Amino acid sequence: MDKVELVSYAKVNLTLEVSGKRADGYHEIDSIVQTIDITDDLIMTKAEPGVISVTCDTAGVPEGSGNIIYAACKEFFTRSGLHAGVECLLRKRIPMQAGLGGGSGNAAAAVAGLNRLYECGLEAKELAEIAAAAGSDAPLFIYGGTIRMRGRGEIIDPLPDAPQMHIVVVKPGVGVSTAWAYAELDKSNISRCESASQRAERAIRESDRDGLIAGMCNDFDPVVTAEFDEVRLAKSRLIETGAQRAMLSGSGSAVFGVFDTYDAARQAAMDLMGEFAQVFLTRTVGRDKSSLIW
Repeated sequence: MDKVELVSYAKVNLTLEVSGKRADGYHEIDSIVQTIDITDDLIMTKAEPGVISVTCDTAGVPEGSGNIIYAACKEFFTRSGLHAGVECLLRKRIPMQAGLGGGSGNAAAAVAGLNRLYECGLEAKELAEIAAAAGSDAPLFIYGGTIRMRGRGEIIDPLPDAPQMHIVVVKPGVGVSTAWAYAELDKSNISRCESASQRAERAIRESDRDGLIAGMCNDFDPVVTAEFDEVRLAKSRLIETGAQRAMLSGSGSAVFGVFDTYDAARQAAMDLMGEFAQVFLTRTVGRDKSSLIW
């Protein structure tokens, strides 16, 4: 085998609780995360030892050592002791600076892809540890589906797949810096989403779709919507077009709405196209399709 092609999925955070800053500079988080079917494609081809090449078909996406894929490949070669090389072509569709995990998913796909390309036989736990060195929330994409994520993102508990949801993702033109969002959250006195992830996990295990949607909560939501008019408008418009719940994903700037049916989500997406930079009609994706473990 000289080439592998992988699908790299996006995610939304159904809950996101942020607590204190750790000694290493990261924050403790507790989050229920769900993969969705907005995707990138990653094509990886064997190359001469020592070569790590990363190119992308989309303008504005970092290439070479500036892309997180490069760091993930370098980490894989170092930890596995494999003396080899790889050329990576990324076909990018997941928006950047959106809170959808596009870069972290790409890093996880690169780690899993090298494992397959060179038939290294590393287990999921080892792949997740390598991915975590490239990006804090990259390990969740190794497992896919519905995940509870803690620590700085490296502690992963795969959950049963959440009830399927029809989702519209709106990406405003503005981007939100993750570092800025954490700094603003640290300064704010707003109430937090206490125990939201615990309640969401219980709803998932009981297949309680309404309970899960009602309990969705993100600590970053009030901070980011207060600062960015476009984000606040996107959230309002999702509710106006029929979303049962609308919320920021990650630290933004993407906002997603959950709809009762596919037809309702499709109509909302059609209504919102043209109002915002990017609008996606999507759905949740289970572990059987989104896992990177073969």
